[in-house]
Amino acid sequence: MGMRITTNMMMNSYRFDLMNATNTLAGSRDKVITQRKFNSYSEDPTTATHAWRIRRAYAKNESYKINNSDTGARFNIAWETLGSIKTNLYDANAKASAVRGLTDSTASARQPLGKVLSNTADSVIQAMNSAKYGDHYVFSGENALNVPFTWEKKDGKDVLLYRGVDVNAKKVDMPDMVQNPRPDWAPQSADDYSLPEPGKMPATSNDPKEQEWIDYYSSDWAKLQALAHEETNVDLGMGLEEDGTTGELIDGTAFNMALPGIAMLGYGVDEDGLPYNGVMAMKALGEIFDRCDPKTGEYASKEDEANANKLLDRISDVTDYVSNSYSQVDTKKTFLNSNETRLKSQGDYLMEEILNLEQIDMADAITSFSWDYYCYNAALKIGNQLLSQSLIDYMN
Repeated sequence: MGMRITTNMMMNSYRFDLMNATNTLAGSRDKVITQRKFNSYSEDPTTATHAWRIRRAYAKNESYKINNSDTGARFNIAWETLGSIKTNLYDANAKASAVRGLTDSTASARQPLGKVLSNTADSVIQAMNSAKYGDHYVFSGENALNVPFTWEKKDGKDVLLYRGVDVNAKKVDMPDMVQNPRPDWAPQSADDYSLPEPGKMPATSNDPKEQEWIDYYSSDWAKLQALAHEETNVDLGMGLEEDGTTGELIDGTAFNMALPGIAMLGYGVDEDGLPYNGVMAMKALGEIFDRCDPKTGEYASKEDEANANKLLDRISDVTDYVSNSYSQVDTKKTFLNSNETRLKSQGDYLMEEILNLEQIDMADAITSFSWDYYCYNAALKIGNQLLSQSLIDYMN
């Protein structure tokens, strides 16, 4: 004997089927509206996991592109600035070389040339200080929020400071690390230009060997060495990995965006006290030329003549040095441009992969939606045709 199917049983089954049809229609409609294959992780866990990985790579790529654009802008500014400085130095070097000999018919131009050299030196510093990217000084190394070069009067003479340190610092040799190993408070890395962490180095020591290290690290020379070799590493999509043993960055996995101005103009003095810095060399030569006889151009002393010849060679060397720095910046600028192209192409490939994983075929989506909509309407019509409750159903 078969079981009697009551109207209530039919209604319950109908409500369940109608709810399924409604949910299926809603899912199809969402896919058409969002144009996505899935809208929750549970719909397709495997594809969703893979898509998440690709989206994470795409987000990193976008970050790399922002870093690359920011760094590229700085190097473009540095490239333009160094190009103009190089031109000014070549021009000043040519003019100064033209009055090197006393027999030269233009020797009388030494005195006015002294003012030209002094003005050129000032213009170089102005150009270095005016190179800015937003609020950041391009040639200020790690401390980009403070002006790199400043002038100070000392004993009636102009003294050039880089980040507060006199560029005409006397050279101080580092203690022999075989006979006198670094103290515990000194940097122990392979980088000989690092300075001790603030507050760790004692002011003085009773140990003569330790005092040698204190004198070295306290010198302006050591400070300039550290400033000239500053690094600001930025991740441009090259890995940014550290050595597991030393904890230092692996070469080639990061890009150094620091541009220390002192490294491009030189620093220190020779045994005669003549500056290696190009700006100070022009200032010193300008002072010597200013002391020359206004008519004959004769030097005020033999010492001035000897120093002038040295400084003329020094300015020539600095001009070549700045030109070399300009070439290095140009090389890095070219790399940043090519890296930008690479990152853009990589981003395009990642976006294409994301679309392949997530974007639905609209023809299939609309077809499925039409079928689910037809099924939903059919379910509604069936509901209208169900029999009304019988007396037995009512009594139950």
